[in-house]
Amino acid sequence: MTFRTAQPLRFAHCDPAGIAYYPRYFELCDAAIEDWSAAILVPRRVMHLELGLALPTVTLEAEFVAVSKLGDRLDVALDVTGVGRSSVDLRAEVTSAGERRFAVRYRQVLMRMDSNAAEPWPADWRASLEGEMHP
Repeated sequence: MTFRTAQPLRFAHCDPAGIAYYPRYFELCDAAIEDWSAAILVPRRVMHLELGLALPTVTLEAEFVAVSKLGDRLDVALDVTGVGRSSVDLRAEVTSAGERRFAVRYRQVLMRMDSNAAEPWPADWRASLEGEMHP
């Protein structure tokens, strides 16, 4: 299933010309991933502070398609495209008023924070991820 969220492109996301500053796109997508992980796994607060786990990005590939401007409503569609032993592949498509603006593919790896070692998915998390998969 596709996870969807929306947010306005704010002043803090833009360069002096009022155009989306590209690193801010990654922050917007990371916020969507944080909301997604809270919905199907656990909130990051629980993941980090209680379980000692993290989900860092290890691979990122971006495509910038069209300019976004201050005040645009950005719709983020997030899909799980693959699940490994400890990794998850995600695709985020960002549109505004139906126009494609930005796309990014991520690979994130579940890791134990105290050792920085990859951690296999717990069975229930794996089942949730596989249930969300949209290859």
